[in-house]
Amino acid sequence: MQPSLHWWTVNPEHRAESILFIHGGPGSHSQYFKQWVLQHERFTRNYGWVSYDQRGCGYSESADQYSHARNVDDCLSMLDRLATEGVVITAIAAHSYGAKLIYDVLQVNPGIDQSIVLLGRSLRADIPAKRNFMIDMILLKLFQTEDYKSLTLTADYDVNDPASLWDIKQKLRETLTNRDIRGLFNWHNLAAMDKLENIRAQCSVSDNDDVFKAVVGSIHQKAAIVPDYDFGGLRQRVLHIMGSSDFVMAGDLFVPEDRHNYRSRVFSHSGHYPHFEEPDRFIETVEAFLLSPDAD
Repeated sequence: MQPSLHWWTVNPEHRAESILFIHGGPGSHSQYFKQWVLQHERFTRNYGWVSYDQRGCGYSESADQYSHARNVDDCLSMLDRLATEGVVITAIAAHSYGAKLIYDVLQVNPGIDQSIVLLGRSLRADIPAKRNFMIDMILLKLFQTEDYKSLTLTADYDVNDPASLWDIKQKLRETLTNRDIRGLFNWHNLAAMDKLENIRAQCSVSDNDDVFKAVVGSIHQKAAIVPDYDFGGLRQRVLHIMGSSDFVMAGDLFVPEDRHNYRSRVFSHSGHYPHFEEPDRFIETVEAFLLSPDAD
């Protein structure tokens, strides 16, 4: 039986249309974003916001098994559920892993007619695995030189095969003593980082590491040959926002462009969280996209 998924809506102006936010992670939840929206009136001036916690995350029920494929099915079920509840979704905004999730949802159901806003998502599926691995190796070299020497002598991996990095990444998770520093690779705006940390500290639920391992592990079990994401090839209108300082997702290599139904924008003062780091610019960019002449 499919677990019950917790969802919420924030729509103080009672707008007819809402934006569905798909949180990243995996293993995280939507409650951090909910608190952010509640504290930022500008987000709900013209649209309501809706989100849900993925299975085993936040206030959603736990399950016997977790995988990316099950998250895809859950997302499709949530879209049906919201439609049944009478919630009008005009756009789907998806962050990080959530952007991969909605991309794969659109492969299963290309008939979904909402506009899509992607946040913090690289153009290649293998980039996050490679760059996360690079971060861990950098930290190991800086702070645990002997562990670095030992690991590189004994570990067998191929950076061209993201699946082969899974085992060594698990060893790094157990070995690294300075994992808290990893977050600095994700942010440009440190004041926004501190603000989100305050929200995290006050939140009654936390991230689920078991869900992370299961879902990421299910992704890494796939074939080593990983194609580019063809965001511009989607039938839906797509706005792709990337922070230039997003090291994990290669924001430093991201180039803004406009073609057909695809637009990409680079935020110079953001890292992995442009919706938190430049909130006014984010919401203005999204609203301009949704109200643009080609919206119909």
